[in-house]
Amino acid sequence: MTAGKVQVLCADKTGTLTRDNLEHYGGRCIDPSTGMFVEFTSDLLATDRLFQQAVASCHAVADLNGQLIGNPVDIEQFHASKATIDPQPEYLDAIQTAPNTNLGKIHVVRRFQFVHARASMSVVILDESTGKLHVFVKGSFERLKAISNARSVPADYDEACADLAREGCYVLAFAHKTLDTTDPAQVGEFTQDELEGGCDMLGLLVFKNMLKSDTAQAIAELKHGSTRTVMITGDTALTGIVIARQCGMIPENTRVLLGECKTPADEIQWVDVDTREPVADIQPHLTELGSDGFSTTELAVGGAAFERLCATGEIDTLLFNIRVFARMKPTHKVECVEHHMKYAVTAMCGDGGNDSLALRAAHVGIALSDAEASIVSPFSAAN
Repeated sequence: MTAGKVQVLCADKTGTLTRDNLEHYGGRCIDPSTGMFVEFTSDLLATDRLFQQAVASCHAVADLNGQLIGNPVDIEQFHASKATIDPQPEYLDAIQTAPNTNLGKIHVVRRFQFVHARASMSVVILDESTGKLHVFVKGSFERLKAISNARSVPADYDEACADLAREGCYVLAFAHKTLDTTDPAQVGEFTQDELEGGCDMLGLLVFKNMLKSDTAQAIAELKHGSTRTVMITGDTALTGIVIARQCGMIPENTRVLLGECKTPADEIQWVDVDTREPVADIQPHLTELGSDGFSTTELAVGGAAFERLCATGEIDTLLFNIRVFARMKPTHKVECVEHHMKYAVTAMCGDGGNDSLALRAAHVGIALSDAEASIVSPFSAAN
């Protein structure tokens, strides 16, 4: 009964609005001698040795009887490396790197799984050809910038990442350091923070985020039925905005103002995503109506800005002006859904484990998956 009364549909992005599997697009490494980006390349095997080793090893993919098991992004990353998994590892895993690369075999000695709260994961690997132990860290480009040595981060790092996001790309960053010890037995003595601290930025791995073929039609039908559609994603705001525009969630010729802050204690800074001009007061923009009677401006916010709005109480005023909620952790997704539930019958649609709490919290939970998210959702579908 409730499902037929839905007034607001909150949707995850990756795997829900877009295809399940991201498509590897290319990489952009950093020259350690200059601290500057080198040219973007679609050929991963043309990048430097450390970056190739990072892509081949920094994941949690497993080989089960010839089938790769794991996070879809990790699997696409591993496919891009053209490496294979040795079925008889000496440590956690053994990676045989791509032929004709002279990289040799990589032994994964220790692994810290991806955690949404950290927005990163890491591995310690033994390079069989050199006997050296390396730490590779992978995560969001914001997180990796925060933990990497500042001197290793290019001056145009933020701009380069933003430009890729504006193309609708999904961007992962990698960082690295070489351990002083060459004894794998000593690796267990270090904490995760100790291993990940003091790394140098390596570069960016880029994927394309493509819409599902029926997403735009589904959004149009929901809008025709007066159901408000909202995106709640763990990805960057700029990528979310691109996808929201492509599928019609954000109408054509609509201004989008993005609100972000470094921490929830900071003031939110608003900027026009197209002109990149700062906006001191968003209220006059929100009251401008088009010929259809709807506002000509939509809002998007990052996770820290969302926390700030919740803390100040402004979220209740701006809730129905915000179309894209980005860099949202699983707990953020629950809070966002619960705020909408105060005013309307709210559905949550997602496909991953990070959507599970929100799927359970919503009036209606719809899981586009037969995996972990479907366990807590009353409605499940594989397409």
